[in-house]
Amino acid sequence: MSTISASTLPSLPAPRPDHAFTRPPKSAIGLFFWRRRMWFESTFVLSMLEPWEKLMLLTMLGITLILVMTGLVKYLPQHLVIMQRRAVYYLWGQEGDERILWQWLGAGASASPGLYKEL
Repeated sequence: MSTISASTLPSLPAPRPDHAFTRPPKSAIGLFFWRRRMWFESTFVLSMLEPWEKLMLLTMLGITLILVMTGLVKYLPQHLVIMQRRAVYYLWGQEGDERILWQWLGAGASASPGLYKEL
């Protein structure tokens, strides 16, 4: 039976996997961000994934988020105008005159009382 001497202990490699990232840091700011990271990883079960899986998953989520936000910023304002015109058509049976909607809502009449006299 062989025994490990004290001289061979410092030359042993670090244990794998190294769980040093799970130990809380000493500084207050580091502790704050460490807690947020641990909360995020435990909530979304990222602690069970390999590092390359985390990178792939977060990259795909980031790309998806960028595409959705780009679509909302570029497409949604134009689509809201189209939906507003359709709502006017479906509610009053005529399209093109957006003043009817604002008069019905009461916002336009209080801003300029003489604007809607012909209606």
